Amino acid sequence: MARWVTRAGPAARTPPAEPSLIFVLRNNDLGDVLVATPLFEALRQRFPEAEIVAGVGSWATDLLRGNPHLSEVLPVDAPWFNKATGRQGLLDRLRYVARSGQARELTRRRFDLGIDVVGSPWGSLLLLRAGIPCRLGVRGYAGGHTGTTVSIDYRPNERVGRMALRFAEHLGATELPDPKPQIFLDDTERESAESRWRELESAESHRRARERPWRLVVAPGAGLPEKRWPLERFAALVPALATELGAVIAVVGGPNDREAGRLLAGSSARVLDATGGQPIRETLALLATSDGAVTNSSMALHGAAAFGKPVLVLLGPAFDSVRRHDDQWGHPGCRTLGREIGERDQIASVDEARATALELFAAVGRRGARGGEEIEPGAAR
Repeated sequence: MARWVTRAGPAARTPPAEPSLIFVLRNNDLGDVLVATPLFEALRQRFPEAEIVAGVGSWATDLLRGNPHLSEVLPVDAPWFNKATGRQGLLDRLRYVARSGQARELTRRRFDLGIDVVGSPWGSLLLLRAGIPCRLGVRGYAGGHTGTTVSIDYRPNERVGRMALRFAEHLGATELPDPKPQIFLDDTERESAESRWRELESAESHRRARERPWRLVVAPGAGLPEKRWPLERFAALVPALATELGAVIAVVGGPNDREAGRLLAGSSARVLDATGGQPIRETLALLATSDGAVTNSSMALHGAAAFGKPVLVLLGPAFDSVRRHDDQWGHPGCRTLGREIGERDQIASVDEARATALELFAAVGRRGARGGEEIEPGAAR
């Protein structure tokens, strides 16, 4: 039996006024990690001298590269509330907490304050195992609040990023950042994405001289099949947008999206297949240098929002309410199509998605890849 050293006690009920070592647990999927990133800035503003460490799955560490508000990013491949770790049974979770080297490393660090952003029994157990005396979690979502010293209340109609900021508010933060995702790319990453767009644009044999076409990112993948807008509808939508919007399109996604990438890239010479093996930072850079995105409810939605891009979100049949989705996962500049309780039973048709995309992107204009200047559709570079 593993021997766990804990230091929790009555005094831990009050968060330390000036914690020196803060641990934030977010061992979830890519989009979940992105929406929590404003919390890091809020904690840094509140505790400028503290060491702030994020614990995320190894699949998500690259999302936080270059984040100036973090002291360190630790891989925490905890087998709960993510789709990356595979088996997530009771014994798998107990073994991770009790025996994993990652859990032992957390104990060795001797953090004095820990935050479980999701709030779960397993997150609380991990923070207890690590001997963290002051543990913040969530009451009313997945449980585990009885193992915390402080809990915030779950609010189902609140944006997830804004809810994460309430941890900082409880710790005394008064000036909060915008609750939109934060991604920090360097100039080399942006220029590499620019080169890929320019190469795709140079293949355009029919565009007018000096006119830069729209750059759209399309993300047809999602974590669960029932959350996806059907691939055959993407296959009809993508060539229509390429033609009617005059767009060049990069299709992005992970290894499970290779088939979708090949299918969509085969629909038009204006479409680049960027699915499969490319690093996540390259996908983020394509989003940063695009003019907008069409996506399922996935990481690409939050990545585009981080860079202020207009996004058309196409929900699959698993979502029964556009309003409920947007309350939790939406961002300013997004338009979402899907089912709505008491109003419509069907997901968006191809014609509806096409018309909405043309309306959305025409209304907002086009944001230049360099400097953020506004460029109207059809304007010269």
